[in-house]
Amino acid sequence: WDRDVIPALIHPYMEYMRESQRGQVPLDSPSIHCSCTVHGIYLLGPELTTFDLGLDYIELCICPCAPAPVQLVKWGLFPCSPVHPALAVSLEMLEFVSELFVHLAPNEAAWADTLVKFLARWGHVFKAQDSLCR
Repeated sequence: WDRDVIPALIHPYMEYMRESQRGQVPLDSPSIHCSCTVHGIYLLGPELTTFDLGLDYIELCICPCAPAPVQLVKWGLFPCSPVHPALAVSLEMLEFVSELFVHLAPNEAAWADTLVKFLARWGHVFKAQDSLCR
């Protein structure tokens, strides 16, 4: 994360924030242009966590020059892992949570349980129990 993934996400994040007017305007699906011949199709979903819940699945064409985390950030999502993420959280939700934690007493288990229950009401059920808390 520290040396490879996060530095590679800075430019796509800044581009997303500029093009979406700081996350206020939903973007069309980003296009990834690549000239390499090594591609793998990867389907992400239904564990997409967004405020508007307008996305259910995303099909990514992953290759060395277009890794999954970079593509997800261009969608306005942040991946849960650097290679083949099973969960992506919207940048807006991450901003909300970071603001929430500034004003909240530290209780990560209660927060994770509340978020899982909230998302379950919207049809996003996690397969693993306590997946957010872990």
